Amino acid sequence: MTKARAPLSFALAIHEATLFLGIPVATRVTGRAKRTLELWREGGKRATPSLAQAFALDRAYVEAGGTGLPPIIASYLRQIETIMVSPAACRAGLLSDLGYVARESSDAFAASLALTQPGASATAIHHAIAEAEQSERAITRLLARLKSFLPGNRAALGKTGES
Repeated sequence: MTKARAPLSFALAIHEATLFLGIPVATRVTGRAKRTLELWREGGKRATPSLAQAFALDRAYVEAGGTGLPPIIASYLRQIETIMVSPAACRAGLLSDLGYVARESSDAFAASLALTQPGASATAIHHAIAEAEQSERAITRLLARLKSFLPGNRAALGKTGES
C-alpha cells in the first residue's frame, strides 16, 4: 500500500531521496537506522532529520547523479516560496495564475519537444531548460495561490474576484 504524503512536505522529499539512493546508502550517510528513515518518510512531527542529516541526504543525492535540485532543499524552497506569497487570494488572481501556468508549461513543452528532432543544438537544450525552469516557477506560484484558498488563510472573501 502506498502511503499518501503531503505535497511539498519534507516526508515526501525524504521518501524521494531514499528511493533514489536506496535505504542502505541513506542509513549510512545519515547514521540512522532503517526504522528512523521510515519514520522520517511517514512525516510525523516527532521524527525529523537534523539539518546535518538532511544535508547529508541531499549531498548523497547529488553525488549519486540525481538531477535537478536535491529533494529536501527543493521541498524547503517550495515551502518558503508558498509562505512568502500573500495569502490573500482571489478568483481573478487564480485565473491569472492558471493562464500563466498554461503559457509557461506550453512553452516548456514546445521547447522540449524540439529536442526530439535530429541535430538539436546545445542552444536548444539550454532554451528548453530555461523554459522548464520558468514553468516550475509558475507552478510554485500557483501552489501558493491554491493554498491561500484553504480555510484560515482569508481567501476568496468575495465572489467576484475581490479578496
